[in-house]
Amino acid sequence: MEELLGDDRGELLLASEHLDLAKLDYSLESLKEIDAWLEEVHKVNEAEVGTGRAGKSLTEDGRGRNTVTLAGLYLGETVKRNSTLHWVWVPFDEFITENPAYTEHYGAEAGLDTYVLVGEQGAATPINSALKRVLNGGADSVAYVGQFLAAPVDFEKAIEGYDPEPAQG
Repeated sequence: MEELLGDDRGELLLASEHLDLAKLDYSLESLKEIDAWLEEVHKVNEAEVGTGRAGKSLTEDGRGRNTVTLAGLYLGETVKRNSTLHWVWVPFDEFITENPAYTEHYGAEAGLDTYVLVGEQGAATPINSALKRVLNGGADSVAYVGQFLAAPVDFEKAIEGYDPEPAQG
């Protein structure tokens, strides 16, 4: 990550001029800075949709891949540092080999998700979360994902609130 955040980041990342490195301290609050940066990348992607070149900036020269990967790795590292849960990075291929049932959700090929974040309460793909943020805009906030993953889930409370018979309207 340090290489992508270095002096040459303008050549390695999309919209790097919109990324304030001084705000990147691995706090959950700093994920709002990542969201703001990815919003600028989202705007570029949206403009390309209108010209029939959707996704070109994400795929043409590697900067899009670098941007999504960096944002996802930063999200995952921030979760690891701010959670009481124990999260570890596992290579995607190793994770799928050990957990083949996850292919239904994640697929069998890594794509951008070269690493999966694995913890006591499940697995997450922060790099994919960053890609969704770029493609879908603010509806897929990485700050929200970070807050959600960092907090333990109270399964008993979640089950108590589950209603298998939704109300008829």
